[in-house]
Amino acid sequence: MSHKLILLANYLRDDGVEVSTRTNMLAKELLDTVPMDSIEELHSCLSAIYIKNVEETGKFNRAFDRAFRDIKIKEEKSRTASCDDMGEASIADLISDNASEDLELLESLYDDMFEKRAKNRARDGQIVDSSMVLLDTYDPRVFQLCKRLSKKIANKRSSRMKKSKSRHVDMSKTIRANMKYGGHILKLIYDKPHFHKSRHVFLCDVSGSCEWVTSWFFTLLYGCKETFDRVEIYCFDNKVTDITDLLGREKFENIGQVNIAQKRSGIHCYGQSDMASSFEEFLGMVNLNNRTDVIILTDCRDWKGERIDGTLKSAMLMRDMLELARNVIILNPEKKIRWNNATSCVEDYERAGASVYETSSLEKFEKVISML
Repeated sequence: MSHKLILLANYLRDDGVEVSTRTNMLAKELLDTVPMDSIEELHSCLSAIYIKNVEETGKFNRAFDRAFRDIKIKEEKSRTASCDDMGEASIADLISDNASEDLELLESLYDDMFEKRAKNRARDGQIVDSSMVLLDTYDPRVFQLCKRLSKKIANKRSSRMKKSKSRHVDMSKTIRANMKYGGHILKLIYDKPHFHKSRHVFLCDVSGSCEWVTSWFFTLLYGCKETFDRVEIYCFDNKVTDITDLLGREKFENIGQVNIAQKRSGIHCYGQSDMASSFEEFLGMVNLNNRTDVIILTDCRDWKGERIDGTLKSAMLMRDMLELARNVIILNPEKKIRWNNATSCVEDYERAGASVYETSSLEKFEKVISML
């Protein structure tokens, strides 16, 4: 019977349903302990274990029909005969399969499973390393990969914060505490530094040249938001919109829901960037201080950029941000080879004091966000 459960799990995974080892173990334990008298009863019990969402019902029904279509359950001739002859027999005892065929089938299923896992790892690696431009916005696998990357970011950040909080020995306090032991170090006193909470303010460009990457960035940020002490998110093209509430109010299952929620908040994409007016409005909206890190997601293409005595106006406003905030970090989704051409202003912003990082792939995004 075990090979039937493995076959069922394999069909479900092929259809996009997540099946864990714990789920399979629970199903196996159920079949070993609870007697089944009909295929309908078996279907009902397994559906209660494998179906996590109502939308997965159709997929489960198809997988169940494929996995258990050859099962033949002995029909009851009479209630008395059934009780006397079958007793506590489970459905596993009613399946007549050749043992050698079962073993061969199990081996082939395991080989297929390992091969598919290897292909999935290779595919995920290609998606992580590939340019953001090549990502399929409507591919659910990419959205799930973003969710896994966000968990990885969260684990890295929480681990780093734990290390920074403790395990540093305060030597002066340790010596004083061990004076009563004749100077022998029997007790360590750890330093407890004051914990400085940081505030992260994200400013995302949703103009026509950069909107395609903002949704992926928001998805990564949505998954690791709990590791930030204070986080605020604003979007801009030629005006600034606060979308911080979307982090806690909405639950996203695909990238389409992210786009719809952003548009419902008043964001209208595909405009042209007016960095100067947006930065000026941002400085008027947000109270920056020396504990604030401003992270700007933009391709640094100020299409309506105005220069005053050779200095870009938006770069002057960025210098004002640096005087108020602790850091200004720019995440540029374009490759470095495209920086500092006719319409790119990366060099102007670097001269103003901002730190610019290339984030042209999901892997580079993950590394930069983990360092914040």
